[in-house]
Amino acid sequence: MKIGLFGYGKMGREIEAVAVQRSHNLTAIADIGSDLTELAPQFVKCDALIDFSSASAVEEHVKYAAELKKPIVIGTTGWHDRTDEVRRMVVEGGIAAVVASNFSLGVNLFISAVEQAARLFGQFDSFDCAVLEQHHNQKADAPSGTALTIGKAIMDNFPVKRKIRTGMPDGRMPKEELQVNSIRVGSEFGTHTVYFDSENDRIELTHVSRGRRGFAYGAVLAAEWVVGKNGFFMFKDIIKEL
Repeated sequence: MKIGLFGYGKMGREIEAVAVQRSHNLTAIADIGSDLTELAPQFVKCDALIDFSSASAVEEHVKYAAELKKPIVIGTTGWHDRTDEVRRMVVEGGIAAVVASNFSLGVNLFISAVEQAARLFGQFDSFDCAVLEQHHNQKADAPSGTALTIGKAIMDNFPVKRKIRTGMPDGRMPKEELQVNSIRVGSEFGTHTVYFDSENDRIELTHVSRGRRGFAYGAVLAAEWVVGKNGFFMFKDIIKEL
């Protein structure tokens, strides 16, 4: 495959390494300050585009992909309040997009395990639950997009939980609220823990990230999968198919 990349920071370089390892070519690269019009002759040769740039640039890149009629994989976080608009652009542009807050295969399998656990523990009034995520102190968003995705997965399967509460509550924690909290410390790469707690016991499910390679692998896997398709997909759709 010929792959076009938006964002050539640490994640972009990991994607390049994984792509080469899987016998693909990085044919076009755009970074901060790049002129997309000038780069169009390179991007038009690509089979798929991958975006790990910035939240503010996602819509511009989706529009660009639609103009070039290229499928796009979006791994950038912090823009999901604009999902409906991006979905509209993808559908009206007649292209395909794969979106996820986290492209790690392990994280997505972890979320599936959390969904199953929430269905089990959610049947009993004696259990409560919460989510805690930890990242390095330079991470821009809090909670992480992955933590919010985990929170939604719990709410879809734990009947009493109807609202996500980020940060600390003012006073007592209402039972219908799901606390999703964050720690920002040092060089922590990324840890997400789900707690199921009752008067008699506590169960913890934890995912610990060991590096960016897992995210890059998932993004390249998504790029391989999305070629020849149309529509707006989540990475979990690929997981189910695989």
